[in-house]
Amino acid sequence: MFNLVMNENMKIYRRLRTWIMLALLVVGIILIAVVLVTHQHASAGGWQHGLRAQIAQYQQVLKHPNPKFPLTKAGIANIKSHIAIDQYHLAHNIDPNLTTGVGFAATAENLSTLLIAFILVIAGDIMASEFASGAIKMLLTQTATRTKIFFSKFIAVLIFSLFATALMFVASLVVGFIFFGPHGAQSPHVFLNAKQQVVQMTALSYLLMQYGFLLVQIVITATIALMISSIFRSSALAIIISLLAYMVGSTLVAVLSRYHWVKYILFANTDLSKFVVGGPSIKGMTLGFSVTMLIAYFIVMMGLAWVVFLRRDVAYT
Repeated sequence: MFNLVMNENMKIYRRLRTWIMLALLVVGIILIAVVLVTHQHASAGGWQHGLRAQIAQYQQVLKHPNPKFPLTKAGIANIKSHIAIDQYHLAHNIDPNLTTGVGFAATAENLSTLLIAFILVIAGDIMASEFASGAIKMLLTQTATRTKIFFSKFIAVLIFSLFATALMFVASLVVGFIFFGPHGAQSPHVFLNAKQQVVQMTALSYLLMQYGFLLVQIVITATIALMISSIFRSSALAIIISLLAYMVGSTLVAVLSRYHWVKYILFANTDLSKFVVGGPSIKGMTLGFSVTMLIAYFIVMMGLAWVVFLRRDVAYT
């Protein structure tokens, strides 16, 4: 089993595509740092005055909304949350424009969408490419069973996912320290919790919390891609469908959020951070419910992928 996992890892890392994607991830982090440095320099000084002006502007929008663009309930809630956070910054003398090294790493975590997309490319290709190229026949001529081959590929995807996530984490800290200085671990990070209360957490604690939630999301989305890759023989088709499922899934949930049954859709439960930051967009959802749904979906998807992989015909033209 160990040799199979090592073999799958070699297949992943010897491809130029893998290193290009990882390099793009690092470049993206550097670009975010450059933008933030420019913004921070441009807005240095007088941040209290800027926040007061922003609060006044938000309040004017609430009092005198534009009749051509009426505010929705979500829009009103969003404006009120901005006002509450700005007022908290003023009351506690916290400059929201001041970026620290660790604070930048927390901001750069927003690149997780790009990270997950790259992981989906790897996971969506790992099964389908074996059948498309016929390489699966060579694996099956060895003593390894199909079950061992299947789980070795899944473990290889998880290892790559952990490596890519660790790379983004370390690169974010390194770039943050270079551009903003090696400090800020204990600096406050202000946000609205699930009860719509303004709270603060140290930047390091917030960063670690977000990466913890991100790992759960990565495992689930990688499992989706693995299942799709097991079903389709075409590697390109498996990758495209995996990416589309990921991109369309969250949008579909947002569109259907007014329906009670939407909470049973997988993509309504993948982001567990919403139970700490901001709160769930669908009423009645709890952390326990979402964790249960994720476990159930994971078992079903892994079971389906495994069964399809066991029964798939290896003949090819």
